[in-house]
Amino acid sequence: MQKSIRTSMTLLVAAACLTGCMSKPSTPTADVSGRVEPPADIWAPYEEEVTVTTMGEENSGTEFQGDDDYGNNPWYRAYKERFNINLVNKWISNDYSTKLNLAIADKDIADVFYVDSARLTTLYEAGLIMPLDEVFDSYASDVLKGYRKDYADTWKTGEFDGKLYGMPQMSYGIIDQFQYIWIRQDWMKECGFEEPKTMDDVIKIATTFAEKYGGYALPECQTLENLFRVALSWGAHPDIWVRKDDGTIEYGTIQPEMKEALAQYAEWYKEGIINPNFTTLNWDKMMQGMINGECGVIPFAQWFGYNPLPDLIKNQGADAIFYPYEIPTQDGSPIMGSVTFNNNGYVVIRKDCPNPEAIMKIVNFYVYTVNDAVGKESNEYLSSLHSFNYPNCVRGTRIINPMNDYNQYLQVKGAFDKWQAGEEVDTSDLGTNLSKYESCVNWVTNQDPNGVGDFLQQGNDRSAYGIAKKYVDEEQYVQDAKWGPDTPTLQAAGSTLKDILVEGFTKIIIGEKPIDYFDELVEQWKTAGGAKATEEINETYGG
Repeated sequence: MQKSIRTSMTLLVAAACLTGCMSKPSTPTADVSGRVEPPADIWAPYEEEVTVTTMGEENSGTEFQGDDDYGNNPWYRAYKERFNINLVNKWISNDYSTKLNLAIADKDIADVFYVDSARLTTLYEAGLIMPLDEVFDSYASDVLKGYRKDYADTWKTGEFDGKLYGMPQMSYGIIDQFQYIWIRQDWMKECGFEEPKTMDDVIKIATTFAEKYGGYALPECQTLENLFRVALSWGAHPDIWVRKDDGTIEYGTIQPEMKEALAQYAEWYKEGIINPNFTTLNWDKMMQGMINGECGVIPFAQWFGYNPLPDLIKNQGADAIFYPYEIPTQDGSPIMGSVTFNNNGYVVIRKDCPNPEAIMKIVNFYVYTVNDAVGKESNEYLSSLHSFNYPNCVRGTRIINPMNDYNQYLQVKGAFDKWQAGEEVDTSDLGTNLSKYESCVNWVTNQDPNGVGDFLQQGNDRSAYGIAKKYVDEEQYVQDAKWGPDTPTLQAAGSTLKDILVEGFTKIIIGEKPIDYFDELVEQWKTAGGAKATEEINETYGG
């Protein structure tokens, strides 16, 4: 990773901080007792037990089964049974960030854990973590090496001076990042509408719903999330950095296309199409309006079926299901989505860790369970590892396959199509995706609201992933030119810079300012640090 974009964190060590950490050790701290000679086979167990320490974050979404806890669960037992590796938690905290800062300041870190890009820099500059190229080359599985090769631009963000110090944890894939127009189906059928082909079609559907069923045509909240979604229709790409024809990089939210989208949005507000109370609504209150049946059209991401749709269906009935549609462009050309740099953190290894290859075995095992284990391991075994949010127990050693959700869609949709056609489904091929397939079936057979999210994300013929697959396959997206961590100015002033634009855009939408105020906002943004940030982005990511 280029050092010019890194900034060291200020680590505050004070006794008062300790009371706020609320650390929760699940097992006693253990020290590694010297190096143990590893077997030649990367999948073979050690003859002598090896102890590896880690530290992690308490996650309220984890549902422990029986006597399981953060130090005793299917993952930790698998490491012992398969590799003779004893993974021990130095600590588990519900304030991971603060506790980690203290650990780094005290130089009291575990053998393996995860960090963000800023702390990766801190650890590197302090000489607390080891370069990983040698242990990676010798002990990483072929699949893990494939990640590094296929996603080299992301893996380079974990490098300093050409050496790998942090293994990117990656994300579940760009298939998750696209936006849609979600439309309520019972109202759509009652009004006789077909799939919208233009934005005018979308507005006609939305306004008709408002006139017939009450409420408002389009929802919005204080952060203008839905404006930023529909702006794609005008070719704008807010919240990402776009590469211009001359090779320079500029911020998408201040481009002329965004001004066009904003002008139309202000007109919609004037016409009563946008929820008139949006300036007083946070995200939760906006969604509560959806649950109450106040609106039948919303621009949103692929997870609308998980939140708030189950509660909406419980409140409005199963026929109130929403389906996703492509956001239409103004000129009829294919919509271009926005794809951002998405990395969940970096796996790092303590500089003096005596058995770093043991950590590679653990990392390899996670990769194995989501790539190669189906057919080799039982569905029950894989489910024991991946259900109940158990992967959170190994957050510090988890590297995700960026094609995970894409492949998941192919498996779940293929099995669901067979089931709908009355064909026999071999569920043994589904592995960790079995529960999603069963949720899709459960929605169709029982209208169980808990299954509608999976159904709309990947089981339905009009699913979010089905639409997104075309975007991915045909490269129908604009990739963020800032493919890596924020530069120093963005780290320091990023939220302030966005606040300037959101507050100014709001004034334009509600009519307090004319549309040309957009140009003044751009200058304010530049003066507040935007110009410096643009200079840093071009220096770091340009060329």
